[in-house]
Amino acid sequence: MPQVNIQEKSAKNVLTKSGLPGVDYVINPYVGCLHGCQYCYADFMRKYTKHTEPWGKFSDIKINAPQALAKELHKIKGGTVMLSSVTDPYNPLERKYTLTRKILKVLLEEQIPISILTKSDLVIRDIDILQQFDNCQVGFSFLGTSTKDSKNFEPFTSPPIRRLRALEQLKANNISTYAFIGPIFPYITDLAELFENLAKAKVDFIYCENFNNRGQAKINVDKIIKEKYPHLQKAYQEIFKSQNTYWDDTAKYIKELAEKYQIPSKLLFHKYGRKTQI
Repeated sequence: MPQVNIQEKSAKNVLTKSGLPGVDYVINPYVGCLHGCQYCYADFMRKYTKHTEPWGKFSDIKINAPQALAKELHKIKGGTVMLSSVTDPYNPLERKYTLTRKILKVLLEEQIPISILTKSDLVIRDIDILQQFDNCQVGFSFLGTSTKDSKNFEPFTSPPIRRLRALEQLKANNISTYAFIGPIFPYITDLAELFENLAKAKVDFIYCENFNNRGQAKINVDKIIKEKYPHLQKAYQEIFKSQNTYWDDTAKYIKELAEKYQIPSKLLFHKYGRKTQI
């Protein structure tokens, strides 16, 4: 892990209303994330902090998050809480600070429905708590199954094979699971292989999102493509900068895979060139 700026801070509150589909509230125990995902849209959070470091090189730990949440529980009236939206609740700092585990214990006291999204198999540490919830789902993000590709784009996450094994372990403990395939990188993300492996892991649902080719994420990814996948440079320019049917065709292919493996799936596609029909 490279040198990073880590600070412990107190938070006045940790519960945030959410505009995400199917989620009423969000809890982000950390500001920033040490997974170092080069495509992360949450980079926008830097403008709301005093951090000037690149995304992935800083994190503020909301050291009192569990206590702050306990005072806010009365605000939740039958809503679902997500961990997390602009950080990973199981990023490397969670091993030391255990904030997510402590937050889960607070939510469990009132049986608050929860949804977790992560790229770390550390979540299996908390199976003992998760299986006590009446309503709980755990999801993993994937850009593919290749460890090499994962290292190139998301260097400090759990390797994809470990995420798949974690999904299997969660399902074995009767915990609802889902997968978030995203971002989809043309000619890098092997959708057929992913669907096959996710079917074996018996996930209950799959979300699919294409790469949002904007802002700092675009700059980061362009650099990676140039350095690691130079043979794809021309193709990426055509896909993201010209009128074409690439994402329309990809959307249709995903629907075919979803039908083949009988896994309910939803497309969350950004639109480029002509409108993508989803």
